[in-house]
Amino acid sequence: MNPLQQLEAQGQSPWYDSISRDMLSSGELARLVAEEGLKGVTSNPAIFEKAITKGAAYDAPLRAALAEGVTDPKALFERLAVPDIRDAADVLKPVFEASQGADGYVSLEVSPDLAHDSAGTAAEAKRLFAAVGRPNVMIKIPATRAGLPAIEEAVAAGIPVNVTLIFSLERYMGVMNAYLAGLERRVKAGETLAPNASVASFFVSRIDTAVDALLPRDTPLRGRVAVANAKTAYRLFRQVFDGDRFKALAAKGARVQRPLWASTGTKDPAYSDVLYVDELIGPDTVNTIPPATWNAFKDHGKVRRTVDEGAEDARRTLDELRRRGVDLTAVTDKLEEEGVKSFAAAFDTLLKHLSEKAARILAAPAGGTAARVWGRDASLWKADAPAQDFIRGFLGWLDLPSSMTSRVAEVRAFADEVRGAGFEHVVVLGMGGSSLACEVFRTARPAEAGRPRLHVLDSTDPGSVAACEAAAPPEKTLYVVSSKSGTTVEPLRLMDYFLAKAGGDGSRFCAVTDPGTPFEAFAREKGFRKVFTNPADVGGRFSALSLFGLVPAALAGWDVGALLARAAALADATREDSDANPGLSLGKALAREAKAGRDKLVVLAAPELESFGLWLEQLVAESVGKEGKGVVPVAGAPARDAAAYAADSVFVLVSHAGQVGQPEALAGALEGAGRTVLRFELDAPEALGAEFFRWEFATAVLGAELGVNPFDQPDVQAAKDMTKAALAELKAAGSLSAPAPAAGDDAWSVAFSAAAAEAGRGAANNEEALARFLAQAAPGNYAAVLAYLASDGRHADALQSLRRTVAETTGLSVQGGYGPRYLHSTGQLHKGGPNTGLFLVLAREGGADLDIPGAGLTFGQLCRAQALGDFRALDAAGRRAAYVVLKGDPGAALLRLAAAAAAAARTPARA
Repeated sequence: MNPLQQLEAQGQSPWYDSISRDMLSSGELARLVAEEGLKGVTSNPAIFEKAITKGAAYDAPLRAALAEGVTDPKALFERLAVPDIRDAADVLKPVFEASQGADGYVSLEVSPDLAHDSAGTAAEAKRLFAAVGRPNVMIKIPATRAGLPAIEEAVAAGIPVNVTLIFSLERYMGVMNAYLAGLERRVKAGETLAPNASVASFFVSRIDTAVDALLPRDTPLRGRVAVANAKTAYRLFRQVFDGDRFKALAAKGARVQRPLWASTGTKDPAYSDVLYVDELIGPDTVNTIPPATWNAFKDHGKVRRTVDEGAEDARRTLDELRRRGVDLTAVTDKLEEEGVKSFAAAFDTLLKHLSEKAARILAAPAGGTAARVWGRDASLWKADAPAQDFIRGFLGWLDLPSSMTSRVAEVRAFADEVRGAGFEHVVVLGMGGSSLACEVFRTARPAEAGRPRLHVLDSTDPGSVAACEAAAPPEKTLYVVSSKSGTTVEPLRLMDYFLAKAGGDGSRFCAVTDPGTPFEAFAREKGFRKVFTNPADVGGRFSALSLFGLVPAALAGWDVGALLARAAALADATREDSDANPGLSLGKALAREAKAGRDKLVVLAAPELESFGLWLEQLVAESVGKEGKGVVPVAGAPARDAAAYAADSVFVLVSHAGQVGQPEALAGALEGAGRTVLRFELDAPEALGAEFFRWEFATAVLGAELGVNPFDQPDVQAAKDMTKAALAELKAAGSLSAPAPAAGDDAWSVAFSAAAAEAGRGAANNEEALARFLAQAAPGNYAAVLAYLASDGRHADALQSLRRTVAETTGLSVQGGYGPRYLHSTGQLHKGGPNTGLFLVLAREGGADLDIPGAGLTFGQLCRAQALGDFRALDAAGRRAAYVVLKGDPGAALLRLAAAAAAAARTPARA
């Protein structure tokens, strides 16, 4: 248990002094409740001003309110804030119920301009409580003199009250008396007292800031008065609520009004950053903690009962302050006055900025693509309501450059912990969106000395698994198991294997998954070193800047804060509908090229950046390759002469600034031949953060231009279903029934899908059958070499030779992919995009194998079932596919296959 969770044993509830729509939509609030012991949330005008006016999270509901004719700033504020309070209350409802109404509250403040209006405050409290419509909302009422009657009235009406802006002991006594008077009125009226709850927010750090300014710098009183004042307040609390007046009410079900320590962020850097939490721990208390202090206390807070420790020292401190001529009553009176003015000023600033934002929205041209993306206008992509509801649930990627900053400290701390624990390797077990960004972080810069070496395993081929085990010995390795759904077959089976190798030691494992998945529960049960829950509203291929990418990056030594900062700067540049918008202009350019028949996107990159092409390949292919439409990305293809590339291609060059090499030379030659080359230069490795966001935004725009939903993957499931069927067949019959080969020899055999069956009819041998298959190529087509082979590089040259030969034979752009990785990448395009592909599915026969613990299955059997399943899915989708079985040594078989493809260019195909 972390220190925040340990507070409960001391009778203290940690509440969080912040709220925003990002926290709600990303699942961050739910995570804090589940993982870190959060028991409640407080808000104030300053918090809402920052949340509402910075960024675009509130643009969609603001537009909706304006469309309904709501223009008054206060009314607009409520339209935005009340749903947040309501949603947060729903997240906290389990806490509310488990604590029988003691905790689980969200606070909403009455308008600060009512601070000196008793009747107005009471009426506002009743109205707001009814507007939110949740029992676990607390209405914040300031502890001004005029506020005291309003507190009594609200309590008498059965409204949970958070009394705020308490500085002085005298005013605190008045607050407690108002609470008791309200309860007594309920008793007199015959009303129940349970589950009425209230807290009294006693402000702490501001007192030290004010008093320290009045003291000499060398006095030992500095930094001690606020805690002494608060401890004295706690003594008063005990006297009042242990007294006879409250005992009579307690017998009828009344709760104590707990002191809530507020303003607990340390202002003076000379003091401990957890001073106002460490020193005020004790029974029947709440501490509402700002985010930075929350993270600091979670990291190094000390939990023990301190609130009534040193009570005499507290009294002596206050006496010494008086002797030094500092009038604490005058200080607290001034702080109350300033506090009311400060909250009112923050509220006025909020309303001003909200009015300005509303004016900008009203003045903006209707229907701008960028504005609609940021406004979460799902109708940009689809017209039907179910599709729009789905899309709105996957737009959290827009907020990651800002929302993930709250997780940076946690991620860095974990990376330091892993390094300190002596791990020499980190292996990411994931697929698709959970692995491809990690591959970028693995290769895009040299490994950092002193950090674990990063590896990525996204293959079920037994050779790949064994190679990873050899490169990263289990006893020296931390395994990061990544699965958004928590049910992805490949990483879970790989986890089973390595968990057995680790002797079941969960401390060598880390999980990254969505909140509430079966895998999250499993990881906690097994005692994983760390369980990260990612925002649920982020799809896998849009997750590079989420925890799925940031955790492995930090473990490898990347500055994740710098990555997010670069992404945030790019994100800010995508908000306006103009040619200067880098994501909008790119997306529209890709759409124009595709509509003009240039729908092959060939990525050129230096070797260390080729992995970015693989990430980009998944993003584009899986996002827009559906409904018979799409753009075909081609990454890692062997370089050719500029004149050899098909006319239906456009090119992307990703390079480091000032880099001069083969990709740059090829790009120049292509431009010289009049071809379109889109250039993107990185001035530092961290600039990849900006490129991730640029391409995500551009892909969303491209989807809108093509009329497809870029956030679903409707055809991916087909291969999964076919794989399950093949495994069931294996279990029942003891073997897989591969398609009957049209032709074959001792090196390889080939069978064809129904759409390509003509290639095998009457073929004299497998070479002729392959030639006839490749002869089906037509202008506008593309090919793909899909290899269910070891992905550790041992077959890379042979596969590149095959790709080059197929390209030269057919004149087509040729994708390459290792299975089953590509199933989570380009597989959606292959089955749902335009029916223009020629697919060579390569599976090996025999070879060394590895058991999957507890599965009754080997990795070789799973890999072959996936190859066969995808071939069957391609067949069912009416695609032209060849199923090639490599016999014996796969490397030698690949060379024979490449030679056959080369011969195909010289062999006339039979009709």
